[in-house]
Amino acid sequence: MDTIVQIVLASLVGIGCYFIIQPFLTAIILAAILAVVTWPLFVHTRSSMGGAKTMPALLMVFLLIVGVLIPLSFLLIAIAQQIPKAVAIGKAWIASGFTLPGWIINIPVIGPWLHEQLLFAIDPASLAPTLQKLLEPLTAWVLHAAVNISNGLFQLCLVTFIVFFFYRDGPWFAERCRDLMQRVSGDLSQELTNILVNTTRSVVFGLVGTALGQAIVAGIGFWIANVPGILMLSFLVFVLSVVPIGPPLIWGPVAIWLYSTGDVGMAVFLCFWGVFAISSVDNFLKPLLISRGASLPLALVFLGVFGGVLAFGFLGLILGPILLAVGLAMLKAWLRTTD
Repeated sequence: MDTIVQIVLASLVGIGCYFIIQPFLTAIILAAILAVVTWPLFVHTRSSMGGAKTMPALLMVFLLIVGVLIPLSFLLIAIAQQIPKAVAIGKAWIASGFTLPGWIINIPVIGPWLHEQLLFAIDPASLAPTLQKLLEPLTAWVLHAAVNISNGLFQLCLVTFIVFFFYRDGPWFAERCRDLMQRVSGDLSQELTNILVNTTRSVVFGLVGTALGQAIVAGIGFWIANVPGILMLSFLVFVLSVVPIGPPLIWGPVAIWLYSTGDVGMAVFLCFWGVFAISSVDNFLKPLLISRGASLPLALVFLGVFGGVLAFGFLGLILGPILLAVGLAMLKAWLRTTD
């Protein structure tokens, strides 16, 4: 009877603790991932400052604020300001009668044929009311996106606050995690701990490497199209590459701007470059980089990355490969014990 009471009380306390930290769970996970990935740099900083704990942690947080939080804040604010303008342009375009863009007929070789086929397949006059109805939920989505952007800024601030304590008290947290892993997985604890750390770092380095690759490829496309501000646009592609549809938010408006200036050929080129070149970097380079450091075959990395995003959203980029790596290690250990 006493055991049952203890289990019930422990369960109630655990559930209560979960509900308390649930609003901050995403920020805690991101802060933990950030601390794990940058821990070697923090150890080097701490050694160069005489082994102190608080000042190196403050320095690392300051670098994160200057290098990550402030640029992302300006970027998110700029996106929030541009979304209503884009919706207003779409409403004005539909209200004007929804005519097919003139640049379609100007596409070399296939332009006239494509324009004729679209006119045959689509009746602009009947399609305009339907698009007008679709704009109503789109307006609600814009308001929801603005709220999400505000929440994202709050989460970023919270991550920088929490990661300070992970830096300062890192050895204590690591010891508690080792005790927990020992209690849960026994002899597998050290192996699973190494898998967690190595996979986390591999995924993050894969994301950063992919973002850098997409930024370089996008910069080449902007240079070919003779777009001004190549460095700034490439940097924006680098920042937004961690989001599944991030890069099109940059090269898409640039292609529209090229079309509006009359450079139809380069607008079409940039669309093809974005779809086939920039997107290919994300589809092939990311799993390849992740598989180099994680103890996962390339096929499972594909499943972990894309399945993780579908299951957990943005965090699934990291959690998906980690969970598959841990599951694969546990399966191998079980097979060893049954031999």
